[in-house]
Amino acid sequence: MRRYIPFLILIVLTIGSAGAGLLSWHQAHMSSTTIFDCTSQASTAPSTFVLSCADENSLVKDLHWTNWGSATATATGLGSWNDCTPDCAGGTWKSTQVTISAYRIRDGHYTRVNGSNKTLFGGGPFVASSYPPAS
Repeated sequence: MRRYIPFLILIVLTIGSAGAGLLSWHQAHMSSTTIFDCTSQASTAPSTFVLSCADENSLVKDLHWTNWGSATATATGLGSWNDCTPDCAGGTWKSTQVTISAYRIRDGHYTRVNGSNKTLFGGGPFVASSYPPAS
């Protein structure tokens, strides 16, 4: 039995090393997940995200993310939008607390963002697409 002890120790160390390596790879992979913004810049767990790229009249800010890098990351923050009354140049900015999700990871990037705050999103859920810049 004593002659097996060195082999058992070797097996335990090998399994421990493999587990630590896998954990390290997993953590590096999770923290490297990004999302592209309107200017085609990749960022990790952004604190601000513009929802309407054409005129920047709606955005979410002060975002606090959970589960960034997993299949679905969720953030709470402040949704802000321009009511564009009487027009967007003369409109009033309003805000409300929101929860959004980033999901559908492709090539290390989230490609979808959604939320469902009725005040900000007009009574229903919205889905925004976020793609990497064209090559």
